[in-house]
Amino acid sequence: MPEEIELKTHTIKDFLDGVRNGKLLGYRCRNCGYQQVTPMVFCPKCQSGDIESVELKPTGKIISFTIIHVPPESHINDAPYAWVIVELDDGPRVSGWIQFISRPEQIKIGARVRYRRSYLPGMIFELVK
Repeated sequence: MPEEIELKTHTIKDFLDGVRNGKLLGYRCRNCGYQQVTPMVFCPKCQSGDIESVELKPTGKIISFTIIHVPPESHINDAPYAWVIVELDDGPRVSGWIQFISRPEQIKIGARVRYRRSYLPGMIFELVK
């Protein structure tokens, strides 16, 4: 008979609660060390079900961006801003936004950023000088 595996439930709600509390929560496979931000039941690399919740470092670098001039309704008063893909120092990639960016010259690929807690929706990053 196969060995029974206890599956832990990781949800988007857990992640969003962490964001509201100023924490970036992710998941790490205890078997191979793979980490990602989105909830997982099994590791996509080694298929282990031994997954733990971890707090990720709030810093990383921009790997892609675009400047938003016509935003969705939730950000109607925030445009223009930069929508960014960030590779966190711990490895996982996340998307979020940086306020008060209106021109591509104000931001660059490889720029260092830090996640910051905010009352605004989504994940907000700031450039690190």
